[in-house]
Amino acid sequence: MVPGPGAPAELVFNFDALEFHLRTKVRPDGGLTSTIVLPNNAAIYESALTLWGVPGASAHDAQRGEFCSELSGCAGGGNKGTGDTPFLTLPADCTDTSPEIQMDIDSWEHIGDYTHAVEPVGPWTGCGKLTFEPRLQATPESTTAGEPSGYNFELEIPQDKGALGLGTPALRSSRIVLPPGLTISPPSANGLEACGDVQLGLGTVEPPACPAASKLGSIELDTPLLADPLSGEIYLRPQTPQNLVRITLAVHGSDVLLKIPGMVTPDPETGRLVATFENTPPQPFGSLRLHFYGGQRAALVNPPDCGKKAVHADFASWAGPAPAWDGSFSIDGNCTAASQFTPSLEAGTASSVAGASSPFTLRVVRPDGQQNLEKIEATLPAGLLAKLKGVAVCGDAEAASGNCPPTSQVGVTTVGVGAGTAPLYVPQPGKAATAVYLAGPYRGAPYSLVVKVPAQAGPFDLGTVTVRNALYIDPTTTQVTAKSDPLPQILQGVPISYRDVRVEINRADFIVSPTNCDPMRVTSRLVSPSGTTATPSDRFQVANCASLGLEPKLAIKLSGAPTRRGGHPKLTATLTTKQADANLKRVQVTLPETEYLENAHIRTVCTRVQYAANQCPKKSIYGYAKAWTPLLDKPLEGPVYLRSSSHKLPDLVASLSGQIHVDLDGRISSFKSRIRNTFDAVPDAPVSKFVLTMQGGGKGLLVNNTNLCTAKPVVNVEFDGQNGKVHKAQSPVSVGGCGGAKAKQGKKKR
Repeated sequence: MVPGPGAPAELVFNFDALEFHLRTKVRPDGGLTSTIVLPNNAAIYESALTLWGVPGASAHDAQRGEFCSELSGCAGGGNKGTGDTPFLTLPADCTDTSPEIQMDIDSWEHIGDYTHAVEPVGPWTGCGKLTFEPRLQATPESTTAGEPSGYNFELEIPQDKGALGLGTPALRSSRIVLPPGLTISPPSANGLEACGDVQLGLGTVEPPACPAASKLGSIELDTPLLADPLSGEIYLRPQTPQNLVRITLAVHGSDVLLKIPGMVTPDPETGRLVATFENTPPQPFGSLRLHFYGGQRAALVNPPDCGKKAVHADFASWAGPAPAWDGSFSIDGNCTAASQFTPSLEAGTASSVAGASSPFTLRVVRPDGQQNLEKIEATLPAGLLAKLKGVAVCGDAEAASGNCPPTSQVGVTTVGVGAGTAPLYVPQPGKAATAVYLAGPYRGAPYSLVVKVPAQAGPFDLGTVTVRNALYIDPTTTQVTAKSDPLPQILQGVPISYRDVRVEINRADFIVSPTNCDPMRVTSRLVSPSGTTATPSDRFQVANCASLGLEPKLAIKLSGAPTRRGGHPKLTATLTTKQADANLKRVQVTLPETEYLENAHIRTVCTRVQYAANQCPKKSIYGYAKAWTPLLDKPLEGPVYLRSSSHKLPDLVASLSGQIHVDLDGRISSFKSRIRNTFDAVPDAPVSKFVLTMQGGGKGLLVNNTNLCTAKPVVNVEFDGQNGKVHKAQSPVSVGGCGGAKAKQGKKKR
């Protein structure tokens, strides 16, 4: 009969002027359930129903009955004979040792009070005689290397439809191994949703109620059981701790609905994909066509290199396994991109005002299809510094996991990953935020940055990526160089192809701009996994340096020794600056004519090798220095050494340590018989106060050539600002001990 709604097949028979309808449905497991509703006036106490395996067989002619014989073709012609199409086919699972038919019977008198009956049938034999020869063809829509692409998979299983032969067993399991490099495309998660098991209606015959955004592709299935093909969709299911990508094939048509769960497992080391379907419902089909959507948000991305790509598959029917199948397809476009590595760099501050605080952004962009990015090293311009004062520091244990305190956060990051013209950007709206934290010493650097990126996109959560970056500070220029740890190349089997990496340091009043308006550059050294390097840079320049002042003050005091000729005074130099001034670039101090260099007191000079290794002998220390800066919580301080030099006299070097380390190199020279010390390379950093103390007495490097109390010594100083301004001053030297004896005597007499 033409089946009614919800049933792919319907049979009817007449008895005693009554119609009995037998409606058949396909269960979720692929089995059949038939229902007969008997009229309540049918006094039936026993019945026998026989369905013919081959209805057209002549052996059934005698049973066709008078009514059937009156119908055209019912008892002859194409509807009978040994070559006709079979109607029933036995199962092909010989491993089921106790197959059975179950029946539930209800009565009109006690509706809902079913009687359950079971009738064993089988077991089935002869599975080894069945033929099962599946063939698979995989075809990408695009053959361009490294490009997102739709994919078509067509599985053909030749069917034996003859009445004299044996039916083809149905597919039970599939395992398809895709070629290396054919991986999940991260941009596919953008806007993607997952369809839960309740929405899918797994285990039921209810149609899926999945959102459109959970569809990955379409299906078409041809079965010898139905005249018309079945069609459907490929749905994404939510990930589990064990399985990242779970899918369901839902096919429907002719009142048949089958749902076939499966999974796509990426190799955690390589990302190679293996698609697996187990316990497929035992419904035969001649061909199954899967189409995964293409476009920039395709679920799959082509291998990054060209050539033939092998596909391997293992199939098994309900009767047993089939020989392994191997095939291939070719990738032949954009074949040279994988050998290239030409990323670009963009960097700069939001404000270009010299000396001002402003957020700083660094961005690395990699062209599509080229070698991936693995390491980032960037060197900032001199004078572009961070105000560490008051910022909490993330500890090592917290830094390893990215669980740093909010008080240590200094910025955020944005990462674009994936192939194609529309990379996936993290963080996505509604997902966990990224963060950049300030952390302590790391890999020999005094500070580090912890970049935390929750890898969440669409329905996927791949955990949290934490990358630590060592912050090295040049001791002479205070230039900052950030060196990242290797960026993860794969997460839970999903390759991470970095296309756009942005780091924004946006903590309020954290980044301080230089006070030097000369053109400079942000430089970088970028490394791919193969070791290929690129060194892009970006121009950097601030403005308005002329508006900054330059009015530092230097006070010199000689004390601690007899003021007469031949005395060895202690020298204390105190430098102070104004907050709104430009930073110093060069300081030259010419001592008064009253002071000579006492060569006899030069005990030991530290060599450059010793100084670089931090192994200067104690006898090479001749003083002490201390510097206060608004950028740090505590002053920098340390010994002052005489260090070997390429000039006639040794250099005077202050080794300042604290939160960072700075070497302040001074060159000692003679000018018109006066001692001159020049600091030619003062870092472009704000220093509110600097105190230099040189030893006196038996260790003093200075010797008086006259009585200081009567000479009234004067020091000449010249300051060069980072903004190009010059400030010269002549200041009287304060002498300790002058008039001390007379004052004491006068006080005693009074």
